[in-house]
Amino acid sequence: MPPSKREETSRVDLIVGGLEYLAQGFSIFDSELRLVTCNRRFLELLGFPEDMGSIGRPLADFFRFNAERGDYGPGDIEEQVEERIVLASKAEAHCFERVRPNGTVLEVRGTPLPDGGFVTTYSDVTERKTWEENLQAAKQKAEEANQAKSAFLNMVTHDLRTPLTSIRSFAEILSDDAEIGSEQRKEFLGIINSECLRLVRMLNDLLDFAKIEAGRMDWCIDDLDAAELLQSAVTSMTPMFAEKQVALELNLPAQAPRIAADRDRLTQVIINLLSNAWKFAAENSGRVRVCLDCQASEARVSVIDNGPGIAAEKHDEVFEEFRQLVSANATHPAGTGLGLAICRRIVDHLGGRIWVESTPPDGATFRFTIPYSR
Repeated sequence: MPPSKREETSRVDLIVGGLEYLAQGFSIFDSELRLVTCNRRFLELLGFPEDMGSIGRPLADFFRFNAERGDYGPGDIEEQVEERIVLASKAEAHCFERVRPNGTVLEVRGTPLPDGGFVTTYSDVTERKTWEENLQAAKQKAEEANQAKSAFLNMVTHDLRTPLTSIRSFAEILSDDAEIGSEQRKEFLGIINSECLRLVRMLNDLLDFAKIEAGRMDWCIDDLDAAELLQSAVTSMTPMFAEKQVALELNLPAQAPRIAADRDRLTQVIINLLSNAWKFAAENSGRVRVCLDCQASEARVSVIDNGPGIAAEKHDEVFEEFRQLVSANATHPAGTGLGLAICRRIVDHLGGRIWVESTPPDGATFRFTIPYSR
């Protein structure tokens, strides 16, 4: 038995009412480009006032509304409206993404109807686009990290072999030539000692990083005198700076704060930053200044040099694992490329922050903060 007119009307009302609950915006324009129907979501996604949803409203009114509020950018409003009316008149299937001024990304799909006009859906794909962009960025970063790790392994293989070869060569010379002069013997022993220290530093970096990554680093948080700790670290580095004739200056406040930190680990951070500054400082004209400042709830340490500086796009990268800065007079970077990454992990663990400020060629300033002792 065919449905009655009342049943058909009820069915149509149910379908039309259901459109209001769609997550997508929905609109139908007839062959004369006048609105047949739309749901509330269409008005919400496009930012149209409620009275724009009246049946029979020309499509041109919607285009004009967008143009007047600047959605289409600068230009003559009527020309912008006419251009879009011409395209809509073709009633061709289309699908594109549109970014609204508020940052919402809409996927617009239009399908022509048999008797003219078209039905269009509007989907908010902002979250999906953000997820896709984040996924792509993460993929790219993983690929870069993998490349950096490969380069790191090659570098470590080379840099471990180089000091070992040097140590072996000079040891063999000392062993084979019993009559070698005392001055030359002293020089060769000095080289062997220097290369051994270099190996120790590289292995310590690797071991420290492995411990931090595995969460097995031993920490001894204590109440420390920030000024005394800085003074001790700077004093230990003074001979190395003097040998290269690089000026090293320490500025301390009149009232030194007490901080909560691990003495050995924090000293490691300061020594690492000073070593980097020394590496990039010009011989005879280099200057490095260490400053301690008292902030509201934390102490701030700055290591300032007059080296070549670091490009803005490298400011975050230098703290990543296996990344190395190359000094202008070096054929290849010295070290493992883990020093600053370890510094960041240590400072983070102590509840502080570390960053770099630099505008080449005016040197670089590495800063980090440590909370005051309670």
